Amino acid sequence: MSRPVWLLLIGTLINRLGSFLQVYLVLYLTDRGFSTASTGFALGAFGVGTVVGVIIGGSVSDRLGYRHTIVGSMLVAGVLTVVLPHLTNIAAVVGVVGAVGLTSQAYRPAASALLIDLTPPERHIMVFAAYRLAYNVGTVAGPLLGALLITYSYEAMFYCNAIALVAFGLLAFSLPKHSEVAHASPSGDSEEVADARESPETAGRPASYLAVLTDTRFIVFNIAMILGGMVYIQSISTLALQVTAAGHAPGFYAALLSINAFVITCLELPITRFVQRMTDRATVALGNILVGAGMMLYLAGPSAAVLVVATLVWTAGEMVGTPTITAYPGRIAPPRLRGRYIALSEFATQVGYAAGPALGVALWAVWPAGVWWLCGALTVLAVFGSSVSMPGAADRNRQPLDS
Repeated sequence: MSRPVWLLLIGTLINRLGSFLQVYLVLYLTDRGFSTASTGFALGAFGVGTVVGVIIGGSVSDRLGYRHTIVGSMLVAGVLTVVLPHLTNIAAVVGVVGAVGLTSQAYRPAASALLIDLTPPERHIMVFAAYRLAYNVGTVAGPLLGALLITYSYEAMFYCNAIALVAFGLLAFSLPKHSEVAHASPSGDSEEVADARESPETAGRPASYLAVLTDTRFIVFNIAMILGGMVYIQSISTLALQVTAAGHAPGFYAALLSINAFVITCLELPITRFVQRMTDRATVALGNILVGAGMMLYLAGPSAAVLVVATLVWTAGEMVGTPTITAYPGRIAPPRLRGRYIALSEFATQVGYAAGPALGVALWAVWPAGVWWLCGALTVLAVFGSSVSMPGAADRNRQPLDS
């Protein structure tokens, strides 16, 4: 990987290592004497801010450039995070927390688009697997570091969170300037050639989300990702009910999630070496099938062995499919709309993650086994949707690997 890509991955790791706010926000606000309802509003504001931030970040990155978007979002988020522990009015707290959520996530479409620009097409899937590794390691280790800081003070936690944000922003100053002005196409062609390849639906339209929404195939792909997200998210919602109903302690559920995190950390990059040889369409379909099959295996019985095997199956699906799913929007997007394509896809995934737990828990209350049968049905729809919406031309820029 090139030096700018390494900087981007290191910055992502630092950012995630310092992301304590959402994890400990409720504890901090209740410790300050705010009501439970108030803390709920603040946490909700953060969640809404993260979703809106991704959408805004996609538009800003296409307009102002990827480097400017990353630098600006990180620096503003860092300043807001420093301000937060000094606020005493709950309305101000909720507003600033929402703004932190927005600005701290606005960088994500720009970061993904830069990875596409700075990496040869045949290495896109591998570099996104490395990006996921940096993100996941930081996400797992960050709360542990935050817990250590809280033993000193909540203020120390906020200040370190701000330092991590600003550090990423400063690193981003070293990213290449060419992406601020003109984005190279995934195949290395000129902007004119890339525009000529643009789909008839989006060609000639002004750069906006309306142009993205006219790409029918991409919309179908995102609907498939919503369905796939609804299946995957049962692992951190309904699965807990399944484990305790089977007579296992809550600690066993935590162990299953730890197995998932450990296996992904150790094996996703090696597996991606082989997965990147497949077409995008086949990779996404196989990943969804394995995730759905793993969820349906929970029907096989309540024993610990069954639960572990089922978890390993859907973990394999996550490792196979997710790097490609993450890279795909940027790979097929017109250069002038790349940030918006990535942002819309991330938004679709979050919709699935938001709807899945509510649907799964509600169905569990009346028919526990129905949750896993529903996962199977949604998987069939997700595989069908991704297969019909990912044309062979989606791999037009992929080159054979030498090794």
